Amino acid sequence: MGTERAGSQRRGIGVVEIAQSLGVSTATVSRALNGSDKVRPELADRIREFADAHGYVANRHARALSATTSRAFIGFVIPYVDTPAFSTVAAECGRRLARDGTQLILTITENDPERELDQVKELRGIRTAGIVISPTPGILDETKELLGSVPVVEFHRRSGLAIPGVFMDDRKAMADAFGRLTELGHRRIGYIGTTQDLSNGIARQDGIRDGMRLAGLDATDVPTQLVAPVESAGFEAATRLLEMPDRPTALIVGGGTLSLGVADAVRQSGIEVPRDLSLIVYGDPRWFALHKPPLATISAPYDQLADHAVGLLHDALDGTSADGGAAVRMITPILRPNGSLGPPHQHTP
Repeated sequence: MGTERAGSQRRGIGVVEIAQSLGVSTATVSRALNGSDKVRPELADRIREFADAHGYVANRHARALSATTSRAFIGFVIPYVDTPAFSTVAAECGRRLARDGTQLILTITENDPERELDQVKELRGIRTAGIVISPTPGILDETKELLGSVPVVEFHRRSGLAIPGVFMDDRKAMADAFGRLTELGHRRIGYIGTTQDLSNGIARQDGIRDGMRLAGLDATDVPTQLVAPVESAGFEAATRLLEMPDRPTALIVGGGTLSLGVADAVRQSGIEVPRDLSLIVYGDPRWFALHKPPLATISAPYDQLADHAVGLLHDALDGTSADGGAAVRMITPILRPNGSLGPPHQHTP
C-alpha cells in the first residue's frame, strides 16, 4: 500500500456511498451488512463483497459516538499487559490523555496477528480518533491498510509502515553495555535476547554485534541464546549458558521479562555476583534494585516514551505531523551500573 501522511485521515466508504454505487437503498445496504435475512442472498453477497473491496468498516457505535465526542477515545494496542514495557507506557499515556478528556480503549494481542486485526477492526468500527500500537511480529497487510486510515503512532516495535513512532535506541544501549563489560576486562560475554521476528530484538542484537566489533571479539566469544520474550525462556537460556564448561564471565540480557527469569536462574545456580559473574539486565531498575546485590540495569525511561507518543498522536490528530507524517523519536535507555559488575573471575570448569 502507498504511504500517506499520518495526520491526514483517509475516509473509508460508508453506507450511503455503497447504496449510491450499487443503486439500492441505504436501508437495504444496512440490512445486508448487519446479516438480515430480509435481503435476497445474492444481493446481500454483492453488497458485502463491494463493501469489503472498498474498505468499509462497520460503525457499531455511531449513535453513541457523535462527531463532537469521537476524539474522546483512543485505541491502545499492546501485546501484553503484564510487562512494564507495555503496562507502564499504557498507564502513563492514559494519564496524559486524560488531561484532555480523552480515554484509552486498551486491547491485548498476545502477539497474535489475527487477534490484532480483529482488534484494529473493532477500534475503527467504533470510530476511535486514533490508535497507539506496539505491533505484532508478522502484522497482516489488512491491519496495515486499516492503520493507514486513522492517525496512528507506533511504540517499542516497528511495523514497516511510514508512520510516526517512538522507540528505544536499544542498539546503542546494548553496545554501551557491552563496552562497559570489556572495559572491566571481560572477553567472554553471554547474550540472552529475543527472537529475530521482533524489531527491538533485532536492534538489541545488532548492538551486541557492534560491541563485539569494537572489542575485537567474534561470535565464538559471545555465546548467544535467542528465545521467546517470556520469563521461563529467560530462565532456561541462562541455565544453558551457566552450565557450559567454559561459561561466560558476564551476561547481558536483552529484554525485561527475560531478565526476571535470568536473575532467578543465576540465584538458583549458586554463582556469586559479581565475583563469579557480572550481570546486566534490561528493564525497571526498581525491581532489580531489590536483588542482592542490586543488578546493573539498562533502564528504559518509559515516562519519556509516553510523552513522545502522546505528542506525536496530537500532531497526527491535528494534521501537524513533521517529516511528512512519519516523525520518529529515539530515546536512549540508561545504563545503571549498581553492584553486579566487576572484573572477570577465573573459574575451574
